[in-house]
Amino acid sequence: MTDASRDSTYIQRALKWTIFLGATALIVYACLLILKPFLDVIAWSAVLAIAFYPVHQRLVRKTGRVALSAFVCSVLVVGALLIPLMFITGLAINQLMHLRDYLQETFKEGFSLGATEPLRSTFEWTSRRLGFDFTQFGDWIAQHANELGRVIAEHSLTIAANVTSLVVSILFTIFAMFLLFRDGERLVALIPDLLPFDRARSEAMLLHIREVIYGSVYGVVVVALMQGGLCGVMFWILGIPSAALWGMTTVLTSVLPLVGAAVVWVPGTVYLLAVGRWPQAIVLAVWGTFVISGVDNFLRPKLIGDRIGLSELVMFFAILGGLQVFGVLGIVLGPVLFAIATSILELLSERDTGGPIA
Repeated sequence: MTDASRDSTYIQRALKWTIFLGATALIVYACLLILKPFLDVIAWSAVLAIAFYPVHQRLVRKTGRVALSAFVCSVLVVGALLIPLMFITGLAINQLMHLRDYLQETFKEGFSLGATEPLRSTFEWTSRRLGFDFTQFGDWIAQHANELGRVIAEHSLTIAANVTSLVVSILFTIFAMFLLFRDGERLVALIPDLLPFDRARSEAMLLHIREVIYGSVYGVVVVALMQGGLCGVMFWILGIPSAALWGMTTVLTSVLPLVGAAVVWVPGTVYLLAVGRWPQAIVLAVWGTFVISGVDNFLRPKLIGDRIGLSELVMFFAILGGLQVFGVLGIVLGPVLFAIATSILELLSERDTGGPIA
């Protein structure tokens, strides 16, 4: 073969590879566009399937049938988790609507910080001690009342409009979760062959990712749901308005390190003090300190342990940034992405120090 013909062959082969890679990139991009509306569904179904996969494995050992076990496990997840969560969410949204109407009516009629005797006495005492004029603060709230009411109305309408799409997404999530229960083991077995590491290291990284998801779900989500339930029930017992709404708010705030559920129950205690219900305020303060916050201090270390392997500072930014980028899914996805990045860096550092990767 002459040099000219050899060069021509190389050019043709390079051209074919260029066309092939370009077509592959285009197809992958088109597939991502198709899947884009369902990325949240896929991510949530994957998280639920991994979190409850041990239950599925037990059912498989008892029944001997993978598809039946996947169906039963999906029903258990729906009955034990999704249906109660949907009910509480709907109740919280309904209470948010009532709170919006109440605030708008209050602002329309005129709002006074000293409307109740305990508040008025507290403000007078604070004004004498600190020299702060709460009257001006009340006037500022009254001036911005219409704007505040408009913001509350916009957010409440947005939440109401998203309820239908949320229900549809949950249905798709349940179906995708069933498929992952049924076919997940076969799909996961293919992943190590796609990674540029030896199989042992690839499987170790996948195991670490699974442990991070377990830690995020059991140590973050479950603790948040428990704290929200404990706070909401006590609010309801003590007669604080919109107990379900504040319970859901507690779920969201309790996932944030250094912030926690105290952001909700402390203002609830202040509210009870302000309206003169001192015994209830003491009960809520004790309940919040030793039970609601105690759940976090006692259970979270036991459920997470060393599974995630991220410092508290990294977890704070992982969850906070994850919430901003991915929404509620970021509670789990943020720590998982950081853990994956940590695992990859550890593998690369082993290669840099002479350890074999593949």
